[in-house]
Amino acid sequence: MARNHNTGGLDSAEAYLVLSSLEQDQLAQARQQSLPRRPLKRVEVFLLSSLRLYLLFMLAVVVYQVWTGAH
Repeated sequence: MARNHNTGGLDSAEAYLVLSSLEQDQLAQARQQSLPRRPLKRVEVFLLSSLRLYLLFMLAVVVYQVWTGAH
């Protein structure tokens, strides 16, 4: 059974069972605890950077199309 480091060694089914058994104030307190950011791998950084560049390019295309359509 694979263990998840974010849930203190519980797999997702066990974590769901534990969270579903908490009372409202306990659940609210558990949700307030922030988890540290996970470091991204080089491939993930490359993909996200590529997506940002693509979105900027497409934004420029849309702005150009709207500008030429208005004139």
